Amino acid sequence: MGKENVIYISSHGVQLISGSNDKEDMIKVDAFREYPLAEGAMINGVITDDTPILEILKEMRSNGITTARLLIDSGQILTKNVDVPILKKKELLQITRDELSDIEGSYEDLVYDYCVLRPKYEDGRKGGEILCCAIERKLLASYIELFENAEITLKGIDISVNALQKLTNELVDMADKTYVISVIDGNNVSSYLFENNHYTFSNRTRLFSDRGTYEFIMEMNSNISQLIQFSKSKRSQYTIETAYFCGLDDEEEQKVFKNIRENLDIEAKEFPNSKIIYITGKSREKAFQLHDYVFTVGCLIRK
Repeated sequence: MGKENVIYISSHGVQLISGSNDKEDMIKVDAFREYPLAEGAMINGVITDDTPILEILKEMRSNGITTARLLIDSGQILTKNVDVPILKKKELLQITRDELSDIEGSYEDLVYDYCVLRPKYEDGRKGGEILCCAIERKLLASYIELFENAEITLKGIDISVNALQKLTNELVDMADKTYVISVIDGNNVSSYLFENNHYTFSNRTRLFSDRGTYEFIMEMNSNISQLIQFSKSKRSQYTIETAYFCGLDDEEEQKVFKNIRENLDIEAKEFPNSKIIYITGKSREKAFQLHDYVFTVGCLIRK
């Protein structure tokens, strides 16, 4: 598969990663960079001030980025896991519409899509599981217009949940494990529950305390605790073993990890690097940390 560019706009920066996913399932990263973004330009995945974002995209364009895949992470995206029989794509899309119709009244002019979480059941049943998703057309249009103005052609759009589950499916170290991945972006925390390395559920919360404070540590603890309780409430056969984190600074990591280990009795650590990700250029290899680019690296996987 040829080289592709992936762009992700968070609340504090615009990420660009260039690379490919080869036949041996190795992920090759040729270039990576995060451009700092002025506070308030992006809130919860919604563009509130396109000027600084457009300037960054135009800089990318001047550096030769003419096409890209866009990764969106937003609380405005509706998702739902659904078990389905063997059906055609058109029928699966209709199931997606039907499954999300009960919350459609709160949103306007939704665009629907789905991705396959499990192409088949492990117990031999016919069918599989899909992730139904929907997003308001006007939110999608705001991104498309932004990239048109930057003269960067969008080859496709993916969402954070799908990118993350594609990444974890490729990581051998995650096989058969049950865990939570929490991604901290400014004052938003998105947490994803994986049972037996299978995406099950996610939640998104807004932080009300200042980063690094005792109150912040307790909010992070509470966030993981809620997912543990959720898993227990549905009588899952799996037990959460580890909480992985992305987006904490070094000081926050020490405090958060210690608190979770002592109070929730599970392991807590930074989302690890992986041997399946090859960074071209030895001088750059040590600078790359997967926990900084989990969404964009996942979006490089084209399966």
